[in-house]
Amino acid sequence: MSCSWVKDNVDDCPYGFWLKLHYTYNILDVEAAPEYVTDAYVYVYDAQGNYVKRIYANQGELKANDYRVRVEGLPEGDYQFVVWSGIGNSQYAVSGDTQTIDDFRLTLAGATTSYSAQLLPLFHGMLSTVHYDDDYALHHVQLMKNTNQLSCIVVPLSQDVEVTPDDYTMRVVAANSVMDAYNRIVPGTSIDYEPFVSDSITVDDTDYGQLHGAKFSMNTMRLMSNSDTRIILERKSTGQTIFNVSFPEYIGMIGALYTNLGREVPVQEYLDRQDFYTIVFYLSGDLERLMQLQVNSWRLRAFNYLKL
Repeated sequence: MSCSWVKDNVDDCPYGFWLKLHYTYNILDVEAAPEYVTDAYVYVYDAQGNYVKRIYANQGELKANDYRVRVEGLPEGDYQFVVWSGIGNSQYAVSGDTQTIDDFRLTLAGATTSYSAQLLPLFHGMLSTVHYDDDYALHHVQLMKNTNQLSCIVVPLSQDVEVTPDDYTMRVVAANSVMDAYNRIVPGTSIDYEPFVSDSITVDDTDYGQLHGAKFSMNTMRLMSNSDTRIILERKSTGQTIFNVSFPEYIGMIGALYTNLGREVPVQEYLDRQDFYTIVFYLSGDLERLMQLQVNSWRLRAFNYLKL
């Protein structure tokens, strides 16, 4: 008789297998997935790396589920999950996704020798060897941003001299336009990332006053500390190379000084967390030499130790 008095209410009980997406791997170390993550493509592979299925969630579904993606319909077992956000537009091309995890390639579409369009944000995340069954499970996936923007400003150290975008060419040279499923760069041909916007600009410098120069806005895919990604500045009238430096090497010196996270930040972590760089090139009054550099408010006056 007592059994008739018992009634289980399971309406609020959690259920299903979920992947919770986070984007805290940024320079502020804060959760920014709701602001930046617009969709999710989840590639599912078995423990041996064979393709199983792909799951897609649009921005509306992500918001409704608190940036969680439901995984269902799999036989019980161990799986690997590769998550990409931002690959649904025509800027990125995916190949090998229906074969094995080692065959997966994500390519910057149309980047043969040069690329000058503004890149839409691209994110990657991965879980390896996760057990799937019918029990409730919530697994956290930390996303990493793969796209970077550089705002390069060229100014003379003289208020009487003016520089325009027509006076110089600026580009980033890198072989980072192809990524694998593990977010590693696949070696290939270098491409020139050229400005998607070039403007004249006036800089109110605290040390030198009002300076008139040029601003070049460029993108690049993921920056790696062991990859020779170079920033090159050339003067058009003479063909002279003013600056040609390995960008990750230079930024590595800046990253070693960064203390906002309360600890020393390794070079690669700094490159992966920081996604926007403002670089000011201070030229001599005759426009022939680079006198100073400033990156994200850090100013460097000596260059003889830089690998040119």
